[in-house]
Amino acid sequence: MANASNAGTDTGCTCTPPLPAIHQFKPFEWIEGERIDPSHHSLAAFLNDARDVVQGTQTLIQLLDWDEDRRDAASSSAANLAPLFDACQRNALQRLLSASLGLLHARIERQCEALAP
Repeated sequence: MANASNAGTDTGCTCTPPLPAIHQFKPFEWIEGERIDPSHHSLAAFLNDARDVVQGTQTLIQLLDWDEDRRDAASSSAANLAPLFDACQRNALQRLLSASLGLLHARIERQCEALAP
């Protein structure tokens, strides 16, 4: 699997900095609302949303890594393994990842502030 930090090395669109290396991802389990106290339902909904964002982000990073592997293979052989995304599309998806995680971070901060006395 390609290192995600190579994603910013494409020629063409150089508007996105490289991403850090990603560790293996373990999918989350949903919090079942009926199994918890009703006063915790909004927190459970938030955690489920946060897990969806994290899992979707990881899936998209894996897709970008796979596509980068295809690009590298296409440049080193005569095989017909053209990447799905060009450099600008890849950078746009990386910005989407950053924005999604930034919005999630903001929601986490609001939750923490609400809990502070």
